[in-house]
Amino acid sequence: MKTKKMMKNKRIVVFAVCLFAYHSLFGAGSSAAVLEKYNQGIKAQANESYYEASQYYLEVTVENPAFTDAWYKLAECSYKLGEFDLALQYLESAEKYEKNNLQIQNLKGMVYVSLGRIDDGRNIFNNILKKYPNDIDAHFGLAEIELYEGRFSGAQNQYMEALKRQNTNRKALLSLALVNAERGQSEAAETYLRQALAYYSGEPEVHYLASVIYSMKGDYVTAEKQARIAVEVNSSYDKAYDMLSTILYKQSRYKEVIDISDYLISRNRKNTNAWFIKGVAQCKLGNDSSAIETWTAGLQINPQDEIMRSAMENEIRNTLSLEDNRRSYYAQYHIANAKQYASRYDGSGAVYEYQRALLLDPMNYEARMAYAEILEINGMHELYLEQLKFIKENNEEQLANLSKKQQTELNDKIEAFEYLLSDTLGKKWNVDPFYLDKTRWNIAVFYEDNNSTFIHADTNRLVANAAADIFSGVAITSVKTQVTPVSGYGEAFKNSRAGGFDYFIILSLSEGENDMTLSSTMYSGRTGLEISKNSFYCTGNNRFSTVLRRFRNSVLEKLTVRGKILNRNGKTVLVDLGKAENIVKDAQLKIIKKGQIRTADSGVGLYYRDADVLGTITITTAGEEISEGTIENHGFYDKINIDDELVLVSLPAQNANNDANGNAVDNVPAADEKGNAVVKNEVKGEELVDEIRNAVERPSILDLLRNIY
Repeated sequence: MKTKKMMKNKRIVVFAVCLFAYHSLFGAGSSAAVLEKYNQGIKAQANESYYEASQYYLEVTVENPAFTDAWYKLAECSYKLGEFDLALQYLESAEKYEKNNLQIQNLKGMVYVSLGRIDDGRNIFNNILKKYPNDIDAHFGLAEIELYEGRFSGAQNQYMEALKRQNTNRKALLSLALVNAERGQSEAAETYLRQALAYYSGEPEVHYLASVIYSMKGDYVTAEKQARIAVEVNSSYDKAYDMLSTILYKQSRYKEVIDISDYLISRNRKNTNAWFIKGVAQCKLGNDSSAIETWTAGLQINPQDEIMRSAMENEIRNTLSLEDNRRSYYAQYHIANAKQYASRYDGSGAVYEYQRALLLDPMNYEARMAYAEILEINGMHELYLEQLKFIKENNEEQLANLSKKQQTELNDKIEAFEYLLSDTLGKKWNVDPFYLDKTRWNIAVFYEDNNSTFIHADTNRLVANAAADIFSGVAITSVKTQVTPVSGYGEAFKNSRAGGFDYFIILSLSEGENDMTLSSTMYSGRTGLEISKNSFYCTGNNRFSTVLRRFRNSVLEKLTVRGKILNRNGKTVLVDLGKAENIVKDAQLKIIKKGQIRTADSGVGLYYRDADVLGTITITTAGEEISEGTIENHGFYDKINIDDELVLVSLPAQNANNDANGNAVDNVPAADEKGNAVVKNEVKGEELVDEIRNAVERPSILDLLRNIY
């Protein structure tokens, strides 16, 4: 039986230990105010107010630099905000005081993975497991590496290892449910989800993730139920409200979507997702003007939301009259972007942005003049003159605001270039090259109504529209998208074959909080055989336009440069290909009998019979839209006629790649007759290319997995 003296001694020992721990934690000179700030940081972090939490933790570390937990929490907040370099700095500060702390080491490994230092992260996790085989956080870290490297089964194994050590572990159960759902393994996903709901019913995050998983499965009734439970338990859970509005949108309950969006906006005007989905729902109800106003407000808060901007601009072009002054306002965003590209000597990026501005506001004087000047710098003088004439004929109101000197300069330039271009090929052959129908390739773009992206609603439809739209300036291609989703490959092939398309493409967008991956599979419209499968990943600003431009280039690099004979005079012929298609002097073209070309049965390139090859052309004079060449017959008889078709065989070696100034045209087909790219097209901009090269592609569910605690 314990004596009173023994109990008293025990209390003294406990008090001494607590006192020692307090002094070790805060230092002799610290006060309870430091602990109060730390606790406020914990509270803010729990509410996902990471900036606010960071401020409290920073104040704590200023007063007590040896407060390890504050440094660690700072690193956690920076990690959540995507500031991985900063998180690493904070972890290094924490390591000064507790080098072997497993929490610190595990988070350091996760930061390494996020920075693309996969091997460094793997080494940390493996070293931890050698010493502490039951450390589940190290297994979670290895699971994330498996996901980065595309091995979902490997990630499942790591989560299973964690679950073996703690069979009710919340993160392991939910992670396994999510990964199985992503892989389409619905039964396994539901098994783990039921276990998580049984152990952790009433926790809002568990019900939120349950709504995500049921939505991925297409069970919107159950998904809605789980999302509503999450917001009932935590009325300030914005992510669950966002999920609920997406689920309601999927069920075509657009008025309810708008009501929830208004509620979220009233609480937090910076909720970009609420602005976006409200506008989409308004469009579905036919309220296009209201949708444009909604998206305008949303973009004022977050100008970098390119998907919202793309949706808005699509409606602007379809609904606002050309005289509407708002078109000029919306075009300014692209003009500003173009100037930024130009400052980085990225000519193709500047051209892209000016073209986007002119699609919105064709009468925009600033954009058209800047675009014209780029054409002139790149030697496209005929196109430059056409732009100047367009400005003079269609911009009366803006021209009236110019000084007399500026008006005189414009007229002088037009007069000078008309004189200089008085002996062009068009004048020589009496052909107006700007009214030629150059369409040679017909491509269909389809999308499926899958449920794996939760940042923006209906992204696959929007990206399919944007993908078709990005080909709008490519005269030689006609790209169309189907308004409604397809059920899969079978329906896409059927519709493509019925529409007589040369190729069809099925697109999908996987979106994270700060990155995205555009996946595309290209098929032959005639045989249905797969041509290519590509994945375009980008992080940071301008990621949507970047993946779209890279997608466009990947398609164009597979399309053969094709044309036809416009006129003939003996051995000299006029063809409808020129510098605008990267055709130069000494380019070699093959002449095929009209109507006898078809796409290859499999792979890229063209098929035609040898008997239908009528001869070859060597380009002698390359104009901008048309060129002149000399023909050489195949066989004894001359069978070459106007409208016979042409395919590119080769370009001179020095013209096969973009030059140092990036002057090659990057928005036209770029392959020879066999489908091999002869002009290298790529997204310009050194900083952007480096970012793409160094970025580590992340699965779309990774943000969800990371946020599970």
